[in-house]
Amino acid sequence: MTKKFYINTNIERIFSFAISLLIILVLNIILANTLLKKIQENARAMIIDKCDDQIEDYALAVNSKLMQLESRLDIFYAKIAYRDYSTNEIRKFLQNERNKINPPFDNIVYADKNGNSWNVFGEEYDVSDRKYYQKIISGETKFYVSNILESRSSGKSCTIFARPVYNNKIEIVGVLFATCPLNELSSYFDEIKRSESSRFVIRDENKRIISHYNKKWIGWVYSPYKYSDTVLRTSNEEFHVKDSITTDGEPAYIFYKEIASALWTIGYSVPKTEFTNVLKQQKAYHNFIIEIIVVTLSLILMLEIWIHRILERHQIISTHIDALTHLWVRSYFEKEANKLLKRYSNAKFLLIESDIRGFKFINQNYGENQANKMLLQFSKLLYENANRYNGILCRGYADHFFLLIKITSVHKAMHYFKKDLKIITDKAKQANIPFIPKFGLSFYLPNMKDEVQGIQLLITRASFAKSTIKENALQQFAIYDDRLLQKSKNENFIETHMESALANKEFFVMYQPKIDLQSERVVGAEALVRWQSPVLGYMPPNSFVPLFERNNFIVKLDFYVYEQVFKFIRKCMDNNEPTVPISVNVSRNHDKPEKFVHSFMALLKKYDISPTLIEVELLERATLDKNLLRDITIMLQKEGLRVAMDDFGAGESSLNMLSTIPVNILKFDRSFLFANDSENGRLDATSENFIATLISLGKNLKKETIFEGVETEEQRDFLRKIKCDQVQGYFYSKPLREDDFMEFLKKHR
Repeated sequence: MTKKFYINTNIERIFSFAISLLIILVLNIILANTLLKKIQENARAMIIDKCDDQIEDYALAVNSKLMQLESRLDIFYAKIAYRDYSTNEIRKFLQNERNKINPPFDNIVYADKNGNSWNVFGEEYDVSDRKYYQKIISGETKFYVSNILESRSSGKSCTIFARPVYNNKIEIVGVLFATCPLNELSSYFDEIKRSESSRFVIRDENKRIISHYNKKWIGWVYSPYKYSDTVLRTSNEEFHVKDSITTDGEPAYIFYKEIASALWTIGYSVPKTEFTNVLKQQKAYHNFIIEIIVVTLSLILMLEIWIHRILERHQIISTHIDALTHLWVRSYFEKEANKLLKRYSNAKFLLIESDIRGFKFINQNYGENQANKMLLQFSKLLYENANRYNGILCRGYADHFFLLIKITSVHKAMHYFKKDLKIITDKAKQANIPFIPKFGLSFYLPNMKDEVQGIQLLITRASFAKSTIKENALQQFAIYDDRLLQKSKNENFIETHMESALANKEFFVMYQPKIDLQSERVVGAEALVRWQSPVLGYMPPNSFVPLFERNNFIVKLDFYVYEQVFKFIRKCMDNNEPTVPISVNVSRNHDKPEKFVHSFMALLKKYDISPTLIEVELLERATLDKNLLRDITIMLQKEGLRVAMDDFGAGESSLNMLSTIPVNILKFDRSFLFANDSENGRLDATSENFIATLISLGKNLKKETIFEGVETEEQRDFLRKIKCDQVQGYFYSKPLREDDFMEFLKKHR
């Protein structure tokens, strides 16, 4: 009988399960390896992006330091630029500047077009063969930072910072440069804040080291060699990476980037162990996953996905989230913002930068813990707004936050911004430590595609707009436009040239006649300052006086005007020409009555001018308090001068001023004449009654009255009818130069 063999059902099931398990195991191992590779690539990319951010931040800081050095050189440059100085004058200038040189500079040198140079110590040498001299004198560049070279003055290793010197014909006549010893320059860059583990190196074009985390390498030549073809890929084309070794002989990836404002290169070395450690760590996770797969395949699949997600989230939090506010960091914000700008290239966006006014003071006086609580509260207020409009928000640094919102129109965006600004400000005032937020705004519009290539430009513009209200305690926000930038450039030019303009007599005085309404004769004039700049051209006072009031230069300008007026009167007296009293203005910056009156009277006596020929106009709206105005008035009157209250009625406490300040003359602001006038200059009944009341008030107080800004015959007739004493304005004459004023005076005496 033939035997039959039967396979046991359990054995069949076990065999089937084993085959299935093996297949599933292989598939899961393949899947696990795939997931591991992806995790390793993500981790590697995170490190690379972090390195990119590190070297970018350091490059920005180095460029900022170089700009500061350029500004320091410009302090000396502004004193000799755009004028014709002789060799002796240049030498004298350099000798006078010797004690004004601050580290890291140790010498200031001027070289003429032949390469002959003189420094502040009186030393002379030829620099015509120097590369920085040739680059500047040829007009190839306007600011040059040299490689490391040996100083011909001290013999020490140094770096040169140079710029061309122009004469008043805008021609290059020489080179002004500063020498910076290498050790001083290295210490200067050490001021840049960085972690102790950061390994940054700065090399010049000749591979000599300018700054190094190990001081013994300063000044040495080091060129890290490439010993492998393996090169990491970076997301930013501006950065390059070499597979090399550090100066300590340690295998590393060296990230490097060229500096825009110098022929230098920044290197940032990352030991390869940082990459291998990450790979080892990921390998450990992989082995753990394989072991779990053997126990239970289904659980491993879920656990594998869960671990993968946890790891990704951990990496994102550690590199993309601010630890204090839990908002995005700036680098991640910029990446996401650039994606939005690219995705919605035809849409409109609003970029807002915000910070807290006086945050450094708050931090110093209340402590870091309280300051952090304030930042957290402020970040929550901003987050509510960002969430409401589906915007993205980040903490840039310290108290600076950036918010990008997609908008439908600029008008609607500003409407909602102003509404939200009030809410945020009210809540900020109710905080434990009340604070005032400030905002800078910039817009991205579809027609700006070619102009705005990334979020960085919008941030720069918003920051610039906010910087224009830094000193303004009342204004909380500013919007960027090209006029702001041009205004800033003009103000910077004015501030750097105001001293030389005064020395070169670019300021001049014009005289606007004052007319007696009854006789229609010239009975006086007001001295008005103007500026004829060789670069900016003719400038009215409102383009420079507010700036001079902020930087206090107006005090010098006032006394310059006084002297020009006194010279003019003295000249008229010496030539037996007719004279009338001239009124001069006292700016708001003269806050010491005794000093002002003493200096004013000394100048008046110098030209032997009678006090009866001078009137002084005080501005009612000046920041001087009423006690100072009263003291100046009384002191001037004791010296025989008459005092006028300028722009009377335009301030907030005119009647109160009259009760305490015994001026001789009330001068009314032109705005009253144009408050409610018709096309022919005729005032309405309400305005006429108000002006008549003002004139009557002056008469009752025994004050002379004068109206400025009279431009029509109707205005003249009305003021004559209500017994106003004098007027000035374009109806009779615009401000005139000296010769034209003398002709006008002779015709209308």
